[in-house]
Amino acid sequence: MSAGPPGAKPGRAQQAADLLTGLLLALLILAWGMAYKGTLAAGWGQSLLLQTGQVGYLLLAASCTLGALTCTPWLSRVFSRHLRSGWHGVLSGFALALGALHGAFSLVGPRPLSLPGALVPGLAGLQTAAMAAGTLALWTLAAVYLSYALRNRLGMRASRTLHLLAYPAFAACTLHAVWVGHPGPLYILASLAVGTALALRLVALSLAPVRLALPAPRRD
Repeated sequence: MSAGPPGAKPGRAQQAADLLTGLLLALLILAWGMAYKGTLAAGWGQSLLLQTGQVGYLLLAASCTLGALTCTPWLSRVFSRHLRSGWHGVLSGFALALGALHGAFSLVGPRPLSLPGALVPGLAGLQTAAMAAGTLALWTLAAVYLSYALRNRLGMRASRTLHLLAYPAFAACTLHAVWVGHPGPLYILASLAVGTALALRLVALSLAPVRLALPAPRRD
């Protein structure tokens, strides 16, 4: 989850960030193990289920927003390409990790899902459509992340095409959250941010042929 360009030697700040990230994920995994064993304090498992889902959703919204804006002329004037792609990768990685932990916490607690119910869409014993949307979103995000990791084998065109699946995954995450009973301003604002970023991306694409058609300025 390094934010630097490929091949760059991580500095102390990046090493400290990686260490803190590892500790945070280790604590969440430890909490899941305690919940599985029944030794976690009452209510903590349900709270962590909710928090991993909401924070992962916010990170996914931020990743989709940044991904849509990353090639627009407005963002490229403010941030370098390595910085944009680095943060996009960090946000995506965290969103996927927290999404996986969210699914793991659904296996423990007062109303746990079975493992097939959590992994296979349509097999959940409760709120089947909502759970199927969440499972599909997680598998789609995993495919997006894997396609980027294998971009040298798949080719950049195929990788970029598969990368667009992040937006249907975001929509499925939104449906999952709303259908399980957590509607609210969080999901409205996140959807507006992603929708606005996509609209700006389309505007930038429509203006690109116009910029290419303009004659180059004369240098006297």
